[in-house]
Amino acid sequence: MGNKCVHAKITKNGIFHSLFWWVPPLDMLTPAKKNETSCEEEAEGAIVSVQNNKPPEVVRMEKDEKEGHHSEEGDTAKRGSRKEKPSKPRKPHNVKRVVSAGLQVDSVLKTKTGHLKDFYQLGEKLGHGQFGTTFLCVEKATREKYACKSISKRKLVTKEDVEDVRREIEIMHHLAGHPNVISIKGSYEDSVAVHFVMELCVGGELFDRIVKRGHYSERQAADLTRTIVGVIQACHSLGVMHRDLKPENFLFVSDEEDSPLKTIDFGLSTFFKPGEIFDDVVGSPYYVAPEVLGKHYGQECDIWSAGVIVYILLSGVPPFWGETEQDIFEVVLRADVDFKSEPWPKISDSAKDLIRRMLVRDPKKRLTAHEVLCHPWVQIDGVAPDKPLDSAVLTRLTQFSAMNKLKKMALRVIADNLSQEEIAGLKEMFKAIDTDNSGQITFEELKDGLNRYGANLNESEIHDLMKAADVDNNGTIDYGEFIAAMLHMNKVEKENHLFAAFSYFDKDGSGYITSDELQKACEEFGFRDVLLEEMIREADRDNDGRIDYDEFVAMMTKGNADLGQKRL
Repeated sequence: MGNKCVHAKITKNGIFHSLFWWVPPLDMLTPAKKNETSCEEEAEGAIVSVQNNKPPEVVRMEKDEKEGHHSEEGDTAKRGSRKEKPSKPRKPHNVKRVVSAGLQVDSVLKTKTGHLKDFYQLGEKLGHGQFGTTFLCVEKATREKYACKSISKRKLVTKEDVEDVRREIEIMHHLAGHPNVISIKGSYEDSVAVHFVMELCVGGELFDRIVKRGHYSERQAADLTRTIVGVIQACHSLGVMHRDLKPENFLFVSDEEDSPLKTIDFGLSTFFKPGEIFDDVVGSPYYVAPEVLGKHYGQECDIWSAGVIVYILLSGVPPFWGETEQDIFEVVLRADVDFKSEPWPKISDSAKDLIRRMLVRDPKKRLTAHEVLCHPWVQIDGVAPDKPLDSAVLTRLTQFSAMNKLKKMALRVIADNLSQEEIAGLKEMFKAIDTDNSGQITFEELKDGLNRYGANLNESEIHDLMKAADVDNNGTIDYGEFIAAMLHMNKVEKENHLFAAFSYFDKDGSGYITSDELQKACEEFGFRDVLLEEMIREADRDNDGRIDYDEFVAMMTKGNADLGQKRL
């Protein structure tokens, strides 16, 4: 977002820690002047870790910024002439602060929110940076602890900055429910800042554990690789590229040795359509893929970054490094990986084979996420996944098709009451399938869309999915029907959503859904020839001919625990 800070943190273990947070494209690079350093304000710390010594966040590395708002003190800091891999600690350069008036932004979020302090009590500061501060916070109603990242609106100096913050929140909602993605509790906005409340992780960064250990054993590294690439596979299936994968962006939930690992920081992530090509240069120099530097890339760039992480897990040093950013980029473009230095002679051929295939310069020849998970080195006890993870579209439509009509109607009610931030990712997926922008997905569009998202179905199977999602039986899937069918179960099970849906059917507020009320709801949905008694019987556990709230909740959550393990 326009600021530049170029230096390195070298640990006593010899690990080279990148602290780059704006790097210009290759055509903007100029030789550094001796002893000259340009580092603007310290960037954001890790958003949910309680450790404060954090590297600045990486932000966009776009050519447009050279004409915009980055500092004139933009020359790269020279860090000496030695070309050997670093072995001694070196103090980072000081960071300069630049004050900006920012844009006069009335609203960042598209949905009006309540006030953060009405729901949460702010505690100690966990970290701070260029765009805001991260606090410990406690939910007043439950006393549960969370992390709150507050982004100062004054620091959002371009419209792109505003869009980046908005998209980060949208992507976190879109990925909600994945066990290895940091969960977002909610987002709030006031006149001064945008706040988002997230799961609290206190186990520190993956990077910190690498530093502490020096490197991981092959089995431990394989376990971490499976987690990291599993997240990539889920992201890609949902139409999301992370674009800034690195050890600093993975946090452990606790200090326990077997603590779950969570992916964080979606500030550079973006939505994409299958086959879409991007040209904006973003990421971190040590982890950026060659095609990103060439301004012609797709989702394969995430696999490259993961390959770099695997190399670091096993050796403690990055495969591509240099004294200046230009040196790093030149090595990245050559894609020449060193497997001769220690400890590589002692590392298995299988591990080296995987890394070679993840760090192939040609992205079309690079392994996919599923192929990585099927690699012998990554498999658990030699067992590969049964099949590629189905696209989120196929998985969720299939599960929706098994639901009864009342549950489908309730999901539509819930979908209609979600914020724009919560459904933004599903909206992008709908637009990717609705190629003629009619607001309706036809059979042919669904067929083509499923094919582009990697699902291989025959026409009868697609017809079955179409019929299941087309709740009003008009022959197409409209926007509301698509959103309802694609909702993740973690949204369905929220108490406020369940109560709102029940209240929609319970027209008189009696605490029961009667056959007359269900008939009215069916008419509002345009349903004809419905079997009301059968609909009620599917939820009416005490056989009194009506549905109370507990019965409604039981129907809505039945089987969701199993679905949660399968559903993206």
